[in-house]
Amino acid sequence: MLLHIRHHHDEKTCPAGDTERVAASFGSLLPALQTAGVTVVGAWVDPPSHDFFLVVETDNYEDLLEGMATIIPVGSATIQPVVDMKAQMERSTAN
Repeated sequence: MLLHIRHHHDEKTCPAGDTERVAASFGSLLPALQTAGVTVVGAWVDPPSHDFFLVVETDNYEDLLEGMATIIPVGSATIQPVVDMKAQMERSTAN
């Protein structure tokens, strides 16, 4: 299943400026997801807004939470299932 994740923190919880906190949180996110068996399709960040965006693939929500454990204390995340738009349009117009 494809999932779109938006993680947001604010300037009070932002680890930027502290290299140890960055390494322990967002710096370890992608390797932690991979170790948990979650495929990262893409990952982006908008630093001024303190927003991170990821598209991941996994069939196990617990694996996803395990992989995200280092960033959960820093802020909050919205996780939404998504489907490929082109494939959905093809299904929608097939009949």
